[in-house]
Amino acid sequence: MAVTRAIRGAIVGSAVAAASAALVAVAPTASADATESSGPITVLGTCGQTFAPSTSGAKAYWEVQCSSGRVRISGWVEDTASDGQCAKVKAIWPNGNTYFSPAACPKGNRKSFTSQYNSGNSVNAYLYEYDV
Repeated sequence: MAVTRAIRGAIVGSAVAAASAALVAVAPTASADATESSGPITVLGTCGQTFAPSTSGAKAYWEVQCSSGRVRISGWVEDTASDGQCAKVKAIWPNGNTYFSPAACPKGNRKSFTSQYNSGNSVNAYLYEYDV
């Protein structure tokens, strides 16, 4: 049974398509420190930056990696609450390509991920939870 959850926060960096129902997104910070937010936050990351976002039921870490004019993200996502939700990281490149990390659930489950390379030197990404 899907329960529609309010999307929390404001957009940071370049705007990305609206999140789907039952989605909770968070604001990653450009450091190892995590910051909870009250809305969907999409962060435009560039080469070498790291992000460590968290929500009330998930946390993640990723690095923006660049090589020869191409960019990807690599990190992990973890479910931190017994709330019937799973967690993923979504990345969107300026060329429109999209990547979803593996789902982390139930509580305590952590999944590592590395996206494909895409041309450029930046990528929008965010952590979100969804009902299962």
